[in-house]
Amino acid sequence: MNINTLNILADAISDIGSWWSWHVGDNMLQLEFCDVQLYDETKGEKETHTTDVLAVRFYGHVFAVFLDDLNDKNWHGRFRDDDSILYPVDTYDMAFDDKTEAESLLNDYRNMVPVKDFKGAETLVSTKHILCARCDEVGFIVGGDEIEIVGEKGKYTEEEIEPLSRKWWEYWKYYWRVRGTRDALPKDYACEVTIPVDREAPQGKW
Repeated sequence: MNINTLNILADAISDIGSWWSWHVGDNMLQLEFCDVQLYDETKGEKETHTTDVLAVRFYGHVFAVFLDDLNDKNWHGRFRDDDSILYPVDTYDMAFDDKTEAESLLNDYRNMVPVKDFKGAETLVSTKHILCARCDEVGFIVGGDEIEIVGEKGKYTEEEIEPLSRKWWEYWKYYWRVRGTRDALPKDYACEVTIPVDREAPQGKW
């Protein structure tokens, strides 16, 4: 995927989304995120249309390092095994393929947990793709040779990301225009916390 598409994806995840889960295999790494601002076309008319869960997968020479300011050496293990734990991503503080940002992130936390084939700055220099983010008291830097995006509908192509992002924002505008009327859409957390500039007059300027 090109960097413009990846930047759109990072914004769609990090505006109000949370890091929900992770999994590492021999040659694959997956992070899952919830409340992603991509329009979910698999849902019915009377359902919310925010993407509930989206997985970002890396293949080939994958690596992962988790960061934290916690007094808990096994937080990442409990996080992996407990679906009730969420780490909200700091708003718009996620980046793909930004090695400078990844290096900066390494210095922002007290503790470092190498999860998969991480050898410090050397790994960041040699890897092809990177994803990093701050999630308040924890953070992560992961990467690999190839990126794949997967959701309820299956795999996302590069060409789908921008249109689904645009369609979500159109859905969000309509959600607020009809909110409180008899045509109101089902309550959507992602829409509720993304408030128009003038909440009292959502029909007006955005």
